[in-house]
Amino acid sequence: MKRALLLLAAACSAACAAPFRGGYARSEAPIPRSQTVARLIPGHCEDPSHAEHAPRFSAVDIVQTETGRTVLLEHRQGHELLVVENVRNDGAFWVFEVIVKGDHVRRFRIPRSPHGVGSLNVGRLLTLHAEGEHFEAGLASSHLTCSLVPKASNLPVSQ
Repeated sequence: MKRALLLLAAACSAACAAPFRGGYARSEAPIPRSQTVARLIPGHCEDPSHAEHAPRFSAVDIVQTETGRTVLLEHRQGHELLVVENVRNDGAFWVFEVIVKGDHVRRFRIPRSPHGVGSLNVGRLLTLHAEGEHFEAGLASSHLTCSLVPKASNLPVSQ
C-alpha cells in the first residue's frame, strides 16, 4: 500500500507539474485592452551545426497590457499562443525567458529600437537564478537559434 502511494505521488508530480515557468499558453486571441509595441517575424533559423531549419512560429509580438506589464506573445503554428511574462532589461534589449516542460528554455532578445534585430535561442536549462517572481536561465546547450526581424509592413503574416 505504501509503495502504491509513493508511485502515485511520483506519477502525479511528473504529470501534475505545470508545463511552463515564466509564462503560459492561451487561445490565439488578442489580449483585451492591450497595445502592441512591436512585431517581429523569424529570419534565419539554424541548429548548432549551422543547418537551416524552418521556424515553428510565425511572429513574436511585444504587448503592453492594461496594467502596464510588458509581455511577449509567440504565435506558433498548430499550437496555442505562448505568453511569456518573465522579462528583464538588458541595455538596449528586453530579454524574455520561459521554461517549457521542465528543462527546455526559450530565450528571446528583443531590441527596444523599432528597427533592431533580435533573436530566439532554444536550449536546455543549466542554471536558474531567481529574483522575486522573475528568473534568469543559464543554457547548457542550444538546439536552435533564429534571428527576429521587424515586420516591415502592415501586411498579414502567414500563419
